[in-house]
Amino acid sequence: MAVTRFANEYELQKVVQRCHNVLWERHGLDPAQAFDEFSKLLFVKLYDEVTMAGARTAIQRRESAEQFAARIRWLFDQADETPGFDRIFSEDTINADDLAIYEVFRQLQNYSLLETTSQVQGADVKGTIYEHIVGNTFRGELGQFFTHRSIVEFMVRLVGVDESQVVYDPACGSGGFLIMCAKIVREQMMQTQPGLSRQEIDQRLKEYSRRLIGTEINERTARVARLNLLMHGLDYSHIFTVNALKTDQADDERLHTLLGEGTVDVVFANPPFAGYEKDPAVLSKFELGQNGHGNVASVTREVLFIERIIQVLRDGGIAGIVIPQGIFTNRNLKRVREYIKRHTQILAVIELPDWAFIPSGTSVRGSLLFIRKLAQVPTEYSIFMKRVENIGFTSTGQPTDENDFPETIEEFRQQDARYMVPIAEIQDRIDAKFYIPEHRRIIALFQNNPKHKLAKLSEIGTFYTEKVNPHLSPDEEIDLIETGCVDPETLTINPKRIKGRDSNYTSLRRLRGGDILISRRRAYRGAIVVVPPELDGALAIPEFSVLRLHEGYDRDYVVELLRSPQFLQLMTIYSTGEMSGRIAEKDLRNLQIPLPKNHHHLGAVFREHRQRITELQSLVTEHKQQIAQLCSNVIEGVT
Repeated sequence: MAVTRFANEYELQKVVQRCHNVLWERHGLDPAQAFDEFSKLLFVKLYDEVTMAGARTAIQRRESAEQFAARIRWLFDQADETPGFDRIFSEDTINADDLAIYEVFRQLQNYSLLETTSQVQGADVKGTIYEHIVGNTFRGELGQFFTHRSIVEFMVRLVGVDESQVVYDPACGSGGFLIMCAKIVREQMMQTQPGLSRQEIDQRLKEYSRRLIGTEINERTARVARLNLLMHGLDYSHIFTVNALKTDQADDERLHTLLGEGTVDVVFANPPFAGYEKDPAVLSKFELGQNGHGNVASVTREVLFIERIIQVLRDGGIAGIVIPQGIFTNRNLKRVREYIKRHTQILAVIELPDWAFIPSGTSVRGSLLFIRKLAQVPTEYSIFMKRVENIGFTSTGQPTDENDFPETIEEFRQQDARYMVPIAEIQDRIDAKFYIPEHRRIIALFQNNPKHKLAKLSEIGTFYTEKVNPHLSPDEEIDLIETGCVDPETLTINPKRIKGRDSNYTSLRRLRGGDILISRRRAYRGAIVVVPPELDGALAIPEFSVLRLHEGYDRDYVVELLRSPQFLQLMTIYSTGEMSGRIAEKDLRNLQIPLPKNHHHLGAVFREHRQRITELQSLVTEHKQQIAQLCSNVIEGVT
């Protein structure tokens, strides 16, 4: 029988899907169970290819399903006792029935895992067998979100790895970062020593992989990582099932040696984005798990992961970390940013598109942080800060040739002046969005006007914050204004008429006719309107700010400036948050607008333009109605 490698990733995916269907149709297994069974069978095939060139997993002529399955079960037990294959499925058995085993191997037997070459796509093709299934199986179920391969490759290439370095991933998932390191080290071997045979390279990679360390809190996912490394011919003995925040409590003494303070050269990590750590025993071990006065205080786990990563790095060691946007911007996380700046030199901050992690199953916005741990952090240095738009895949996860990552790596290596921001200019926040050149130009426009006086919004009006709890008057009907009630195109408000008891909010802001209502959420939409007289007394949700101008300032001038593309971009730049950005009212109050001496005249001009727009819109509506009427007349035979 001719046995060949998988030609490409698509062919592999088709075979995997057919195997998955066999297990589902035979047993009705849920995706996680089907994945477990398929993993065991794939493990047996790989074991047989390594030890007997695949001879024992080939279906023989006239061999029954029962005979073949018995041999596969025996091989499974043998593999578990063989060094290099043991400790993956210890004390486990194959639960699939004989026919399912037979049918799965019938799909697999024409292909060789070992011959699926690493010379075309390297680790990518072999890794697909797990990354493709893992993404569909575990997404959401275990709250784990795997980093897209394009982002993984960018992070590893930007940092750079070599054969001598110890690499650690504290939340290793399916092992993507570690496998990418091996792929790149393989490339280096082939480029720098072209005379090496494939066997020599494989042996050196096996030795190198003992420097690859991963911890993973979930046993099933840790097993995936071990299998994934095994699939790539790598040693998986340093993949541990343990909470990275509790390695000091582990029974395995190797962990204490491998992951002591200052033992690791490079860290790559995509820490858990959700959940608070509340265990005092864990919090007390971290500076960021305490409130600065010696008392523990619950924090999100990614905060503790950042400190843990810095702890294990040696002096001069580098980390590349996927971090939720809030770490870079939220006021209550300022001490986290101060901790990072105190213990490390920030090498780069790369902001990804807002949708970058949607294909991985989460809408949380993430950025990439690259740091170097230093005992003595320099007082003067510059940080590479850039926002990338194209990242090698689309918002639906489809691959694309549009990819800014290779260019970005080159710009980082050359320390391109366009993206270098002196640490002295870094304010509280450290997000790239705030410091990239085009955004700094927008900020500058509202900080220094060569012709006109600048005035803070808090100087020209009062941000009115009267709070009303509608539940205190449950039978009273109210006009409730939510974000969707404001139309940025027509600049109108269409409130919801409800009873107080039906409100989902217990703290609303009462409006007066003439107030300027400013939506702080998704500021780029331009949902900024003047409250009409008929909505005097309406109630707005806290997402809005209410600006009540002082006497002497022209309302039409102010509201048009606030709706200008430049000011909307300014609000967006100052916006923070991981899901849908919003500008804090404190920041909004301090933003400035130009205030010409003749701003009343400009307000009158703005009013004339708005009036003309209204007239033209009415004219457009009239002509549309005439077209519709003419069509009706023709259809009905009237004309």
